[in-house]
Amino acid sequence: MSPDESAVIRTPDQRLRVFVSSTLAELAEERAVVARAITSLGLAPVMFELGARPHPPQELYRAYLAQSDVFIGLYWESYGWVGPGMDISGLEDEFRLSSGRPRLLYLKAPAPERQPRLEAMIDEIRARGTDAYRTFRSTRELGKVVRDDLALLLSERFVSSARAASAPRTEAAADAPAPVTPRRTLPVPATSLVGRDDDVAAIAAMLRAPDVRLVTLTGPGGMGKTRVAIAVGEALTEAAAPPLLFVPLADATDESEVLPRIASAADVVIEGTRSIREILVDHFSSRPTVLILDNLEQVTGIAPELDALLASCPGLKILATSRIALRLRAEHEYVLPPLETGGEPGDRLSIDDALLLPAVQLFLDRADAVGRRVDSSPRSIGAVLEICRRLDGLPLAIELAAARTRLLDPVAVLARLENVLDALGSGPVDLPQRQRGLRATVEWSVGLLGEDERRLLARLSVFVGGWTVSAASAVAGIDEDAALELLDLLVGNSLVVVTLGDDEPRFRMLTAVREYAAELLIGEDRAEAERCHARYFAELAESDVDAADRSAWGEQLHTEEDNLRAAIRWFFAHDLARLPHLFRALWLYWQVFDRMSEARRLAGELQRVVRPGDLDERAETELLFTIAVTSTEVGDDQAALDAVDAIAQRMPALDDPELRDALLLADSWVRPLRGDIDGALASAEAAYAGYASREDLFVAAAALTIGMLRMAVGDEDSARRHLMEVGEFGGRLDIQWLTAAGLTHLAIMDVRSDAPDAARDRLRQLLSRLDDDRTVTLSASLILAAFGDLSLAEGRAEPAATALGAIDGLRRRTGVAPWPNSRGHEEDLRRRVRAEMTPAEWDRAYDAGAALRLPDAMAVVREAVGAAAGA
Repeated sequence: MSPDESAVIRTPDQRLRVFVSSTLAELAEERAVVARAITSLGLAPVMFELGARPHPPQELYRAYLAQSDVFIGLYWESYGWVGPGMDISGLEDEFRLSSGRPRLLYLKAPAPERQPRLEAMIDEIRARGTDAYRTFRSTRELGKVVRDDLALLLSERFVSSARAASAPRTEAAADAPAPVTPRRTLPVPATSLVGRDDDVAAIAAMLRAPDVRLVTLTGPGGMGKTRVAIAVGEALTEAAAPPLLFVPLADATDESEVLPRIASAADVVIEGTRSIREILVDHFSSRPTVLILDNLEQVTGIAPELDALLASCPGLKILATSRIALRLRAEHEYVLPPLETGGEPGDRLSIDDALLLPAVQLFLDRADAVGRRVDSSPRSIGAVLEICRRLDGLPLAIELAAARTRLLDPVAVLARLENVLDALGSGPVDLPQRQRGLRATVEWSVGLLGEDERRLLARLSVFVGGWTVSAASAVAGIDEDAALELLDLLVGNSLVVVTLGDDEPRFRMLTAVREYAAELLIGEDRAEAERCHARYFAELAESDVDAADRSAWGEQLHTEEDNLRAAIRWFFAHDLARLPHLFRALWLYWQVFDRMSEARRLAGELQRVVRPGDLDERAETELLFTIAVTSTEVGDDQAALDAVDAIAQRMPALDDPELRDALLLADSWVRPLRGDIDGALASAEAAYAGYASREDLFVAAAALTIGMLRMAVGDEDSARRHLMEVGEFGGRLDIQWLTAAGLTHLAIMDVRSDAPDAARDRLRQLLSRLDDDRTVTLSASLILAAFGDLSLAEGRAEPAATALGAIDGLRRRTGVAPWPNSRGHEEDLRRRVRAEMTPAEWDRAYDAGAALRLPDAMAVVREAVGAAAGA
């Protein structure tokens, strides 16, 4: 052997060589597993421990590496030994020397004590985005993924290269370079993708469409845009789409960095005096390619350059992920939605249905990854569902919450979600720093805003449950055009979510964003925003609404209910004198939307906290009105009687016709508690005359009261006339509770007049108009009472008992009692039904009805009325 040959350091095996780089002691078991995976594929592992060699360690690993074909890097917590005369460790030196050959990198997790220099090296690897890496947690998992990745690498790179090299070459091609399979730039995901199949399919279909050149995948931080984009890339690769390049831009801080990174990913050499864009145009104009540009939000100024690339390269398509839309004409925006949570916090859902929800599935998957097997009990799954809902279906937040189950069960995690911004801690270390926690994620997005947008975002934090443009304008103290423009920017930055409906758009913030925005609102700015918010919603409730618009007004208040509650709490703290009039304005809304129990608590609280001199005489009278009507609804008879007695003392001096008629109407509802039907009729008819003179909506409420009272005294003609008026009024204005009140009482009169067919027709007519989503306890109770009367008249006591049970069950759940005017009829019906049944039969039918939820109770009536009609 010549001296030159003896100086060469050769590896033990001349098969295809795979160099394994890692610290030795801390990853000894992992190195052994990787060696077995390499050997199982017929490859040669290149590792120190496979044989001692008489050479210095640095010379040895450099020589081994120079002769190796594939590089595998294993990293955990230790940065490794820094040799004499070196400023980096052998571990980092090996990585840097491996450039130019295929590299597979694996990060062990968790790594709570990872040394800072290794962390910096890994951050650089992630930032460059040119190397695939995976996270593993066990040696078994590592062995499998290394074997799979090496097998894929061999099939993609070496086999294709060998075929190209051995293929016959024509003379013209003799000087041409051999074809090279493009290297994989798409990162290898470390976790499974849950609940995004439809999104991935939709985005991939968009990119396959001939007329779609640019798709921007937008959404708030933590929504999973990068992970979905990678899945889209995998789907396109599997479908033999054009070559795909993934370009990470999370750490790019200037637009000038984008095109060079695209060039690097495409292995394009930048040289000469031509611009980078011109060189990229040359490259992509003849190469159909899909570019995935990940995290463009902080460099959106590159949009014109991307537009120019697309215009010059017909085969080029771009999928961008960004919290901000690019606003190019070629752009097709895909807003990535939150994971489905099956409703709002507190909504009921079966365990089986909850387990099908993507948000719940993600939580369970990530909890399983940290060793927590969540059982399928109602307690555990109910807590998981509520966690997902409070976190707005945001994947990052759900993953952070699931990670908490390493120490806490889901119920305990839920109990700690008072403040979601910081309650969930930091995420895995292999996430970018800006996504290690919800606070960092939101902070990153807010940092991209201008001063005006940031100020509006802070002020918007006073809203609860969303807002409209006009509400934002009022709270921010700017005109609606300016508010709309700034809201558009906030939506574009994925910090505000917009829902487009038939009417004006509605906006909201995710919980984490709202909490962060609230921290920005301090001092007088907060005080002013809260003051404007409370006054805006008070004025909305107190607005003078025509009868024809009253139903839409009620729906609007229902949409703004959480904002109304916040406004009421503000007035309790700052302006008690405003509340009596606000409560009077809200009483009808509270009644028809099953909020009377809440209203009674509020009125009682105000009555307790006011001191002499806090309210003027008018405000005191309005408070008495609210106490009277709410007490009547919840069955607090004595409070109602006391209130109307106090009202009677004030009536002679009252010179406000509208308030006077409202007080008369309240009096007509309470007097039957004393058996004073004649006095109740006199008050109701006086109120009716006053409302009719002003064409006020409440004329229908007065007509209904008169009709019910006339029924009680047997004056059928007058009762029918007034009840027909109520039904027609409700149908004309689409006020469901009025329609139900008029038709059900007419049906009861039909039964009493021995006309069951007419009663059934009225109920069928009513049920055909009924929208179950808008049906409330008031309407349902009236329908069930009429159905009970009809059933008993037809000799069917059991469904009548079920109807009575359903009425009581619904009222118990909403905290209301029967109207005084209805109590006599219901008590008589109950007595007659029980007389037709044994106690056991009554209990069985009544209990079945009491367990029914409102939609189920309405379904029972529908089926029975329809079946009777068919028979």
